[in-house]
Amino acid sequence: MSSETGTKKFLLALSLCGVVSVLTACGGSSSNVSPGNVVIPPDGPTDPTDPTDPTDPVEPPPSGGDEVASVIPANLSDCITDSGATAAGKPVYVISVACLPGGTLDPTGLLLGNDFIYRIEGGALRIARN
Repeated sequence: MSSETGTKKFLLALSLCGVVSVLTACGGSSSNVSPGNVVIPPDGPTDPTDPTDPTDPVEPPPSGGDEVASVIPANLSDCITDSGATAAGKPVYVISVACLPGGTLDPTGLLLGNDFIYRIEGGALRIARN
């Protein structure tokens, strides 16, 4: 019996060492990036002698493609509202999960275009199947 317990402990320790080795080899993070390597360069000037002025206005990125107008049906107009804020030059609309019956959005007649930015508030949004 004791040799069976010893074997189980040995296999458990060996498995633990294997997991630790894999995490160490991967850098120990979930981002799949080796430590010290920059995969995506940061936004901003690459020349450290050319600092940007924080008071400079932020220009929205150039828009590409066709603009698609959003269509919000009357039954959702109380739950999808203009927040009054803007981001990248577009109005920010809020989808209030608390306002929706059971937190479920019925998408019938709804078209979320690229003319607004949408923010979900009040919980996890579920979409009803049609």
